Amino acid sequence: MKTILLIIFSVTSFFISAQTTFDLDWELGVNGPDASFTIETGDTMRWTWADANSHSVTSLAGSTETFDSGIIAGQGTQFSYTFLLEGINDYQCDVHPGLMFGTITVEESLSIEDKFTKNLSFYPNPVQDKLTITSLHPFDSYEIYDLNGKRVIMGDSDGIYTHLNVSFLSKGIYLALVKSGNLQSTFKLIKK
Repeated sequence: MKTILLIIFSVTSFFISAQTTFDLDWELGVNGPDASFTIETGDTMRWTWADANSHSVTSLAGSTETFDSGIIAGQGTQFSYTFLLEGINDYQCDVHPGLMFGTITVEESLSIEDKFTKNLSFYPNPVQDKLTITSLHPFDSYEIYDLNGKRVIMGDSDGIYTHLNVSFLSKGIYLALVKSGNLQSTFKLIKK
């Protein structure tokens, strides 16, 4: 009886500590930083077709895990994969390999703070006119400060992508602060 209870407890503990599902809108032009994330073993990535084109989500040779949605079409179509092994998983859309690709890096154990910080991307950097901020976690707001501590840009966000016009900023170095609930991360931004 004790063995059965231990097995039930172990299985229950596994499901109670079940990891997170992360969503990515999968469409033409989503690649590189837009489609590359660091997650924890047991986390699930869910790609949702954001346009009506045919796409796939296919791991590349050398990836730690092998996954393939097959080529499917239809806006709103989804493909999910739960990553169980630590490692690096490069992937692409087989229909649009030069336009749709990314990397899922899987680590054993990450704090929520690490997941937020490691999955926050900003590019290009240095930037000239348009800055893109992406995050695996939806973020609430962003602020950009000059080196004198003066806030020069601020705004709200309710998603995982934000595009900012920074053409009016003077050349120099800035600090950007991105917040998601009680999580926050700061990065250095260079305006050319």
